[in-house]
Amino acid sequence: MSEEEIEDPKCRAQRLRKEIERHSRLYYDEAAPEISDQEFDVLFRELRELEEKHPELATPDSPTQRVGGSPSQGFSQVRHMQPMLSLDNLFAKDGLDGLRKFVASVARSVPDEALEWLVEPKVDGVAISLRYEHGSLVSGATRGDGETGDDITKNLKTVRAIPLRLRGPKVPSVLEVRGEVYMTSSGFGRLREELRSAGQEPFANPRNAAAGSLKMLDSRLVARRPLDFLAFGLGEVSDESNLPSTQKGILDWLQSLGHRTHQWTKICRSAEEILGAISELDALRPGFGFETDGAVIKLNDIALRERVGDNARAPKWARAWKYAAEQAATRLWNVTVQVGRTGVLTPVAELEPVFLRGSTIARATLHNEDEIRRKDIRIGDTVIIEKAGEVIPAVVGVILEKRPSDTRPFDFFAHIGGRCPACGGPIERDPQFAVWVCKNPQCPAQKTRRLEYFGKRGALELDALGGIVADKLVERGLVEEPLDVFELTLDQLSTLNLGTSSEPRVFGEKNARKLLEAIERARQLPLSRWLHALAIPEIGEETAHDLARFHESLDDVTGSQLLQDVVALDRLRGEIAETNPRARKNRDKSEAERQRLAENHEKLVKEAQEIGGRLISKGFAEKARKKDSSNWDAVVKVGPVAARAALDWFASQRGKEVLQRLSVLGIRPQGRAPSHKVDAFAGKTFVLTGSLETMTRGEAQERIRSRGGNVSGSVSRKTDYVIAGPGAGSKLADAREHGVCVLSEEQFLALLDEKSSKS
Repeated sequence: MSEEEIEDPKCRAQRLRKEIERHSRLYYDEAAPEISDQEFDVLFRELRELEEKHPELATPDSPTQRVGGSPSQGFSQVRHMQPMLSLDNLFAKDGLDGLRKFVASVARSVPDEALEWLVEPKVDGVAISLRYEHGSLVSGATRGDGETGDDITKNLKTVRAIPLRLRGPKVPSVLEVRGEVYMTSSGFGRLREELRSAGQEPFANPRNAAAGSLKMLDSRLVARRPLDFLAFGLGEVSDESNLPSTQKGILDWLQSLGHRTHQWTKICRSAEEILGAISELDALRPGFGFETDGAVIKLNDIALRERVGDNARAPKWARAWKYAAEQAATRLWNVTVQVGRTGVLTPVAELEPVFLRGSTIARATLHNEDEIRRKDIRIGDTVIIEKAGEVIPAVVGVILEKRPSDTRPFDFFAHIGGRCPACGGPIERDPQFAVWVCKNPQCPAQKTRRLEYFGKRGALELDALGGIVADKLVERGLVEEPLDVFELTLDQLSTLNLGTSSEPRVFGEKNARKLLEAIERARQLPLSRWLHALAIPEIGEETAHDLARFHESLDDVTGSQLLQDVVALDRLRGEIAETNPRARKNRDKSEAERQRLAENHEKLVKEAQEIGGRLISKGFAEKARKKDSSNWDAVVKVGPVAARAALDWFASQRGKEVLQRLSVLGIRPQGRAPSHKVDAFAGKTFVLTGSLETMTRGEAQERIRSRGGNVSGSVSRKTDYVIAGPGAGSKLADAREHGVCVLSEEQFLALLDEKSSKS
């Protein structure tokens, strides 16, 4: 018998895990694999089969847990215990003077200190936060707005460069690791080819590919994406006493725990040395194998950072240096015009292919007619194109000395014969936005773009519904409106010809089933996704999330009293300003007129106060922070423009038809309207520190918010309660310093009890 045949299953599973983790470390950390991918897969399959046969042997940090599970129903929100701040920028044009000013501003906060700086590459990816408890990865989230992000734990567990369990004996009980998920250049190239062959629209750049992959609801699909990860810092740490004292030390420590960090860093002691390091990095970064869009300059000493502090959105002790956008010159041989989902006509430059920032560029945006006139861009010109992380490169100028003598000023209307290039319908110029618009709502190009928007990432996530597939579905008459996809059949999709009659290319059964599965999942997606997918004017992804937090269904949004109140409050603000008897324009009026204005003004203010108070009490607005603010100064969650647009859309014929169709299809998206009970939680701000035994932090945050409370990541004088569990760190000391009430987990649970809410 072989050793494997006689080995106890538990011991065999433990040995396989250690072996797989070792080979993963050799592959990802040291770039020195000892076995082939096929041999690695054999070990992995054996462990998976062993855990399936003996479920009691499966552990949360097993390598098999990286394989994606069943699709999510959308992402829940996670409140960052420490805010994920952005970085203020310095640009190449700022030069040495800009660096000197930055260094001097920091030096003023810590006089008589010798400052040391660390320069690191700025990876062009997606910032995330990983939370480890007792060494095991328990959750991972996007940056979001810095305070709250999407919980994408299942997706992040599929990224092999992220350790599921940390190495070492002295790992803090709570440790948040901040870093960047990105896609290598080679992996991005392979992914583009895969998407093209499946009839899907390829991503424009590696960063978009990484962001789009992490937003996918099916982690099994994420597992097949070539994602990577580099750690660059820390969030919350339960015990900071043994942490390294410098940024360089933290990077080395993270590496010892099993995380990958970038191997190129540079310690500098002056603005001149920082500029030298930035120049050195600029020369080296093309060889890194992934996109970088700049350098990060950080104060190396952690204690000095605490003294320098942060502003509202960014640390004062760090800057992101943005390299100058790379440019290239090439010939513009034609201008084509694209039609968007709202009928807007966008001119695109067709170029002689030129290599720029790792890719060959053959097209670039010209923005609109006014921009073409301003730059005097003509067909036949040699133009300068620029690519600085945009989705599509832009034409930024013309080399006039290379202009052919026979070129003529570009006439947008004449160039397309005064008709829509897609349907031949009439076009009109919108003077407000300086664009030409196709006025035919049945334009096939508009139908295609609406269908793409409906299924895009961040909306309904309809995998395989890329530009080519959407084009052909509309062209073959299978889809007139986006909701038609819910009536597509396997036979219609599998036989869909993505090519031509002379060169057919069938969509195929495999891709058809994949798309139908995504369509079926979309039925259960939350209200926020549907509000975004319906392409309601002024309702983008963030506004859709805000609306879904306060409404339970599409019907609730349709007649929303909250939105009506926002619109009414905005109208009243204007009327209050008009009737103010102390306003300059009203000072010359007669005493009787001023008295009448004053009475009307008082009545309007009272009405606005009532509406503002109602919005604040329901959590849909906050009191303004300025002095002497009143309820009618309330800062609303959704602005009046978006509120009015949503109400108008649902009241329109189009909105009514969509709601009726959804009802027939049996689709009823659900939101998560909070229950704002008037109790000990309403309007109070809570901070959590340390670990909880009876629930996760996410669950605790959700319980607080559902009762009308707020959760913050830092302690201030405005904090009402700090909930402190085992391993509580500096926030507990901050609470005592500010005289904030500290609750144990038991006291927090008692506060959650309805009977105890008055105490």
